[in-house]
Amino acid sequence: MDARRATLFNLNTRKEIVMPIKLVIFDVDGTILQSFGWQYIHQNLGTWDAAKEYSDQFFKNQITYEEWARLDTALWKGQTIAKIREIIKRMPYATGARETLAILKRRGIGTYLLSAGLSQVAERIQKETCIDGYTANTLLVKDGFLTGEVEVNVSFHSKDRNLPYILQRFNVTRNECAAVGDDPTLIPLFKKVALAIAFNPTSKEVEENADVTVKNKDFRKILPYLLKNNRS
Repeated sequence: MDARRATLFNLNTRKEIVMPIKLVIFDVDGTILQSFGWQYIHQNLGTWDAAKEYSDQFFKNQITYEEWARLDTALWKGQTIAKIREIIKRMPYATGARETLAILKRRGIGTYLLSAGLSQVAERIQKETCIDGYTANTLLVKDGFLTGEVEVNVSFHSKDRNLPYILQRFNVTRNECAAVGDDPTLIPLFKKVALAIAFNPTSKEVEENADVTVKNKDFRKILPYLLKNNRS
């Protein structure tokens, strides 16, 4: 932990935050939602076997994330966006996720989704909750049908590149911002915010780069850390 973070946390507990949190950036897949968007859609469309090969290639460093995303979405060319949205609608929320977002809203804390998944998934969440905004990757559509192309706005290894825009939008500093997520895509972001919460982390590496780890099915268990010193 660097000097900046040492001033914000009690080093024994790693949980005692001094400055109030004014903005929380959330991952989506495995965090706000129980399911993983890309995989969930593939499994429902019967394209998972082919997609799994692309996933393996990416994690073996044989292709870039952008190449992986484009190969994935090419498998869906010709599908209707209506069908994709119907599948996305069935993705289950994490227990207590919607209540957590509502509580943060009532406390005047901004909420934002930053996902290497799909903007169509984030859009659904924004419509159904009080999320203030999102950045994710967008399936391209023409005349109601997927073109097989994708606009990559969030890459796998560089979520932190989106942080300056988000902070400026909400007029907050890094020392007033928290991030919550479960997988390695959050690690670069964890290193740049005041409070990093690993929610049911998928690896030891994620846990080691977080300030707080919450291993519980109930998403509301993150609230005590986010509301610390919030007097609203």
